[in-house]
Amino acid sequence: MNRTKMLAALEGLLYITGDDGLTPDEIAYVFEITPSEAVDLLESLTDMYDNNLRGITILNTANNYKIVTKKEYVEIYRKIYANINKTRLSNASLEVLAIVGYKQPITRAEIEDVRGINSDNIIRKLMAMSLVKEVGRLDTPGRPILYGTTKEYLDYFKLSSLEELPELLDHIEIDNEMEKDLFNNLTKLKIN
Repeated sequence: MNRTKMLAALEGLLYITGDDGLTPDEIAYVFEITPSEAVDLLESLTDMYDNNLRGITILNTANNYKIVTKKEYVEIYRKIYANINKTRLSNASLEVLAIVGYKQPITRAEIEDVRGINSDNIIRKLMAMSLVKEVGRLDTPGRPILYGTTKEYLDYFKLSSLEELPELLDHIEIDNEMEKDLFNNLTKLKIN
């Protein structure tokens, strides 16, 4: 693969890994290159972003690289989320908020295991709205980010603490009467 295609593929990899980002070792593995060559690719991509009036750049935190928005445009980005109470959240966003609220601290991968679908963009949006925040890192390989709720989360749902969240039901016991009602309702649906 030539360098131009590697840069394009690297950009895509950084995008899909979202806040988890990638290390030079992970990039080296994917492209079958050395870690120092991976760092060189990352520096080239960063230069492309920084020298071409782009709204994004690459952030290196403890040898972990990820795509982030540029700080100089933060006020523009915030306008879209200026009043979260007026922002209608999608069902998917509400689902992620519920998962984080009940299971925190939780990683992106754990959220996606519950949902069965990629949640990067939703997590980014919820972080931009200050409803979800990074609360640490899991002490496992890759050190994935742990997410938790914020004061704004409580405000949004008009809660004073997380203890006010409704209790989750692990299972529902169906007694014989409920089973008969369910059977009768299903039978009526089939007849009509």
